[in-house]
Amino acid sequence: MKIDFVVTWLDSSDPQWQAEFAKYKSQTAGRTEADRFRNWGLFRYWFRAVEAYAPWVNKVFLVTNGKFPDWINENHPKLVLVRHSDYIPERFLPTFNSRTIEMFFHRMPGLSEFFVYFNDDCYLNAPITPKYYFRKGLPCDCNLESCLNVPTYTKADKFDIYISMLADIGVINAHFNRYQTVKQSLRRWYGWHLGLKGIIFSLLLGRQRKFVGFGIMHWEHPMLKSTFEELWSQEPELLESSCTTFREDLTLNPYVFRYWQFASNKFYPVKANSGRMWILTESYIDKIASSLSDNRIKSLCLNDVSLCSEEEFIRMRDAVQSLFAKKFPKMSSFEN
Repeated sequence: MKIDFVVTWLDSSDPQWQAEFAKYKSQTAGRTEADRFRNWGLFRYWFRAVEAYAPWVNKVFLVTNGKFPDWINENHPKLVLVRHSDYIPERFLPTFNSRTIEMFFHRMPGLSEFFVYFNDDCYLNAPITPKYYFRKGLPCDCNLESCLNVPTYTKADKFDIYISMLADIGVINAHFNRYQTVKQSLRRWYGWHLGLKGIIFSLLLGRQRKFVGFGIMHWEHPMLKSTFEELWSQEPELLESSCTTFREDLTLNPYVFRYWQFASNKFYPVKANSGRMWILTESYIDKIASSLSDNRIKSLCLNDVSLCSEEEFIRMRDAVQSLFAKKFPKMSSFEN
């Protein structure tokens, strides 16, 4: 089994990108907040972590708008440089929306059927094996169900991610019957990988014919390329309408592909306690430092949010860079 990694990255200091951003920003009602594009200067450590903890990876697909890091070793035998224009249809470009960038991964030339998608804020934190992501030809994931992803509107975050996740569930319910899905594979839906609370919730849902939602696992996800192809064949118009220039609340997001894998029982059930997600604000700096030194935490997501002001961003950037430099002091072969 050849397992590829896909990682997306943006250099928001690039003058060409800034000019395009300014041009299209004035024409949209979508999400243009600074925290969606800030550069924390940590990306080289993403590659150092991959080389240290997953040297078995087949290829690393680095996806950008066309501007790649100055320090990247473009001749690395495992590195594939991908521009948005290489796989996203021209009518959707340029885009400043990560959802649009992620929706078309299946069109990426040379990408394996088995791949793991990382945002550039998701880092490996300890050694892993291929079985951490795929077993028996299926992506390892936790189908922990939840009815708590209820949207709440705020002026800062609007409806946030939750409204799009409800839209994702709506698509799943249009194509699948929860009762039939569960009946086909009781082990996946009542297994101990869900924990006691998860099993009780599954029992409460019983003969429920509609899915209600899944827990948010905000770190990297193993995926099947064929899942993207299958969903695109079923809902092309809806997916296309979600591929906007800037992020909009009332659209699908790429979690819909993960949910499709759940509903079609194309996943290998595992527990969901090996990753952590922390918000990049000073109140979490101690927890970030503690997580980086904990080998039980296999992956770590450091999420930039609007709560972090520009002044705090500068302080946090320096502090987090120092933590990563201490953990990964050795330059990787992906760097020049």
